[in-house]
Amino acid sequence: MTDHTPVALDIQKRDLIDGLIKGFDVIRAFNSDSQQLSPSEVAERVGLTRSAARRYLLTLVHTGMAASDGKKFWLMPRLLNLGQSYLESARVPRAVVPFLQRLTHQLQESTNFSILDGTEIVYLTRVTAAQLVNAGFEPGTRLAAYTSTPGRVLLGTRSDEEIQAYLADATLIAHTHMAVMDKQALFDEILMMRRQGYGVTENQFEMGIRGIAIPVKNRNGRVIGALSVTSNIASCSREDAISRCVPALQTTANTLMMWV
Repeated sequence: MTDHTPVALDIQKRDLIDGLIKGFDVIRAFNSDSQQLSPSEVAERVGLTRSAARRYLLTLVHTGMAASDGKKFWLMPRLLNLGQSYLESARVPRAVVPFLQRLTHQLQESTNFSILDGTEIVYLTRVTAAQLVNAGFEPGTRLAAYTSTPGRVLLGTRSDEEIQAYLADATLIAHTHMAVMDKQALFDEILMMRRQGYGVTENQFEMGIRGIAIPVKNRNGRVIGALSVTSNIASCSREDAISRCVPALQTTANTLMMWV
């Protein structure tokens, strides 16, 4: 398979379609805390006039990506087609699935493939184990990179200066009472993960959940993402989980390298 490595383009402002950029901003104005918004609320969040915000929202309704009761607007499932288009056209997520399936069958734990997108980790692909309680994140889930095991592992592939700059700008949120909230401790942990080639976290985003992750490289040696296992801490000890999962993850990553 051909390795499509992104290159920096000389993009001028005259090359950009401002309306498309604003349209994406309108979509991003909605979140779990603001599932329904009025044109005035969207206008305030995005920096538009009320009438312009209303036209963007009506366009989304026209395309089936939003709905309205005449006062408030909300997003519709058809919007997921945008993300699905990426998953169907991108080579790496499709190539990873069979490897995750074998890894999940081998370990009987849910497995994931994630990428680092700016300051966030994005879960692109997941294969769920057949167990009573399934831990993990659905494809498309975005989290601040420091909150998850693959996020910390992928941060470790950056330079010390880049990691420190990331942590300096990050606003840490304690998702559990055991979450690491000291930035120096996080920095030290990320460096340790880099040295040992894998990362393990417990009780960081959700109590009772353990994550184990390793970085994945392509055949040219470029880090393209992370493989991870998400499981319940009660299933086995930390040491047993490491001895069982890390070699399997490393073998999968080494094999996957030849395909991506």
